[in-house]
Amino acid sequence: MTKKHDAMNPPLKIEIDLNLLVVFDAVMAELNVTRAAEKLSTTQPAVSKALNRLRRAFKDDLFIKVPSGVKPTPKAIAIWTPIRNGLADIRQVTQPTLFDPATSTLTFTIALNDYMASLFALPLVQQLSQEAPGINLRFVPSMNIDAPALLEQSEIDLAMGALFASKPRLQSQTLFTDHYVCAMRKQHPLTKRKLTLDQFVRADHLLITLTGEATGFIDRILREKGLQRRIMLTVNQFSLAPAILANSDLIAAINYRSVQHSHFAKALHLTELPLDHDPIHVRMMWHDRKQRDTAHEWLRSLIVELCTHL
Repeated sequence: MTKKHDAMNPPLKIEIDLNLLVVFDAVMAELNVTRAAEKLSTTQPAVSKALNRLRRAFKDDLFIKVPSGVKPTPKAIAIWTPIRNGLADIRQVTQPTLFDPATSTLTFTIALNDYMASLFALPLVQQLSQEAPGINLRFVPSMNIDAPALLEQSEIDLAMGALFASKPRLQSQTLFTDHYVCAMRKQHPLTKRKLTLDQFVRADHLLITLTGEATGFIDRILREKGLQRRIMLTVNQFSLAPAILANSDLIAAINYRSVQHSHFAKALHLTELPLDHDPIHVRMMWHDRKQRDTAHEWLRSLIVELCTHL
């Protein structure tokens, strides 16, 4: 027997033009009406009109104006995933053209620091010259903490580094892990025996700080122990550290790979830190809007493959 609905509570029925859902998806991806209009090759008033129709259909504001553009309501966040996935399935059926790296002329913008660039730039360029000679890369500086905002604002396609935990609209994947060592020149007085915590604290230190802060995670650990070290020099580039260490009596807590790949690696003595610390998880991060983008998927797969050979 067919179940009948209560006449006083008829089932919810929403009939929406598919084009309105395309507009909704674009605004959710960009969080900016102007950028969404540009992405859709239409006008801002047209997008605003479509949003008004969607608000009436869903009986919800969907988006609230903020200084940077718009902020989605809980309702908008809840309905975006099924709408986005449905549109992706429809596009796959109606627009089956696949991304071809051999003929593509796309440009990818990647945020990363000089440590990551030193690891990835050459092998990535070499791989692209073979598989995708028309693709362009644009590397921009990354402070890690800025990466989520840059991804949200569509300023970059990918971020790479020791990134913080992803936000709900961001995806991330661990590429490899690294660890910290204490580095100094091979003739340094502290190389004669196992490095103690007391020797470590009394030495003059070099700190690599991408944010400009005068302290790092080591200082937080030391403070918990009631200790303090002297940071004689701070720099904001990993590539500078090995040369400075090799030609001074400074020591540094530094990630192993940045020393391993340095031209000064043979001039440096590496030893364990006299402190317990967590490993470094190097990740790449991207926005949900790129999750099913075939070109973006190809780039992510290429980077993951390259990481297996580092």
